[in-house]
Amino acid sequence: MFISTRSRYGLRALVQLARNGQSNPLSLSGIAKEEEIPIRYLEQIFGRLRSADFVRGRRGPGGGYVLSRCPTDITLLEIIRVLETEFFHTNCVLQCPDFQEKESEPEGKVPGCSREDNCPTKKLWTDVKMICENYLGKNTLADLSDGSLEME
Repeated sequence: MFISTRSRYGLRALVQLARNGQSNPLSLSGIAKEEEIPIRYLEQIFGRLRSADFVRGRRGPGGGYVLSRCPTDITLLEIIRVLETEFFHTNCVLQCPDFQEKESEPEGKVPGCSREDNCPTKKLWTDVKMICENYLGKNTLADLSDGSLEME
């Protein structure tokens, strides 16, 4: 599993918005300065977050960004899925020489590794993915912003 800078920065910026409240917009430049994030990168991140309806902008004096939904209604898994392009792909599958589309496979079916049926680590990676998804799906942006993440 690889969590990119985009997700790390995105989560930090969203925590700023959650802590600031939905009626008090924050400017991207203010968030960038506070979190030490390059403004151009933050603009790209907020483009994704805006498209996924996590944030909305307010124009004019005192404008900026606010959350589109209550932080208790936004799971960390939802955020990561928007910000990550290949969340939780294992390198062994991505680098496997057998991981190629075969003409015999039905259209739309994702090809797998030729060792998939007898791979000793398949259950390990499946379980780790499930544990991570459950953890991220159970915890919300509100939990992250107030430090109350729960394992169970």
